[in-house]
Amino acid sequence: MLHYRFSILLSASVPSDKRNEKYTKIKNAQVQIEEAVIGLSRNVFQAGGKIIFGGHPSISPLVALVATEYSANKEIENSKLNEKPINIFQSKAYEKVTPKETTSLFELGYSDIIWTDAKDGEEFNPKIQGSAQCQKSLEFMRREMMKTSIDGLVCIGGMEGVESEFELFRKLHPNKPIFILKSTGGASKILAEEYANSNVVRIFDDNDYSKIKTEKKEENPSEKFEIIPYSFITALIVKYIRDSKNN
Repeated sequence: MLHYRFSILLSASVPSDKRNEKYTKIKNAQVQIEEAVIGLSRNVFQAGGKIIFGGHPSISPLVALVATEYSANKEIENSKLNEKPINIFQSKAYEKVTPKETTSLFELGYSDIIWTDAKDGEEFNPKIQGSAQCQKSLEFMRREMMKTSIDGLVCIGGMEGVESEFELFRKLHPNKPIFILKSTGGASKILAEEYANSNVVRIFDDNDYSKIKTEKKEENPSEKFEIIPYSFITALIVKYIRDSKNN
């Protein structure tokens, strides 16, 4: 069986202003969070690692994109018969609305989908907007996900789900490192500010990137946004995890 060098739990999503104003979006949040997730995925796969995450419609397509880029990689090819480079946990409460990107990862041989039971008859209803759903089922799914072999947690953007996974990971894996990309906003920004001095929480992007701007005309300063080197930052995270595991 093929064994990957390390496993990272990814907790991420794009915050929704309609659901909760607490999780403030950064400017160009969609782009920034996508860049962070893609950068992390590339660095993990390049280093021979595995990504574990709860299926989310804003995250699965990004990981799927990177997985196809590495389809020629021998470890990815071999994983079709052995251990997969991606483990997606999905609650059966969301079975009817599972995005095709999630099932495509499985069908192409890049991932294993681990289904967890819905609790108390919960079933996600896409017509209900502005409120959290299936909380008992998601809690059960997250606990099952945390039972796997994990070397570190990476938080990107997010809302209640990222906060829940952060707290649960701290409880079940108290000595494992947590990496928060504060610059992606949402729950990650809140957690980074609250746990900045924690021994296990590490923030590699707590710099002032406001001086690094896109090249646009001065008469349109509002169109400028921060350029954050997520590929480099996530490479540091992967290196830290690999070095820690090898020591």
